[in-house]
Amino acid sequence: MFDNKAQLHTLEGVAASSLILLVIIYAIDATSITPLSSSTSNVHVESELALLGQDILNTLDYAEPGEISKLKKDIINWDGRQYQWSGKKYVEIGNIENNISNNITEILNTTLISKGIAHRVEVSYIIRSNNLTYASAPELMIYAGVPSDNAVIISRKIVLQNSDIIRDPNSTNPIYDVDPATNFWNIADVKLVLWRT
Repeated sequence: MFDNKAQLHTLEGVAASSLILLVIIYAIDATSITPLSSSTSNVHVESELALLGQDILNTLDYAEPGEISKLKKDIINWDGRQYQWSGKKYVEIGNIENNISNNITEILNTTLISKGIAHRVEVSYIIRSNNLTYASAPELMIYAGVPSDNAVIISRKIVLQNSDIIRDPNSTNPIYDVDPATNFWNIADVKLVLWRT
């Protein structure tokens, strides 16, 4: 004797298991199970930007024995004005006829502009007034807008000595000699801020 109901139960079982399998496949496909969630991805991008910024400052701050670094030269020769990328060069904000071309802008142009990485360079230094010594507010050398929440800041302190300074007396550089009685001139804190646009 043949049992027709057994074949029907088997067919129903196969159909039900196929339906459950399709639901599981759809659920897996609909949800992301990759390890790069948005927060993990942001941390990865921030780490890459921090390493790139550190490499830029390390390259600029390297000097042969007896020489001063490119970064120190650029800080000494800075005119105290703010500059921004115009699409071809760094021009003064409010005066596009005045532009800046130095080691900092050259390396920023070759490493960051081509990759679409927004950046700014801030400089702060020591102020001495009424027997008080404190850090100045950061002054912008290179401006590219307001950094995003995921921006990274890389900093390098540059010690300036009187022997390093060869400056035009009409210079508008805001960094001044805080101790004329010694060879110490000032300390500049250079901050490179990087973020993805």
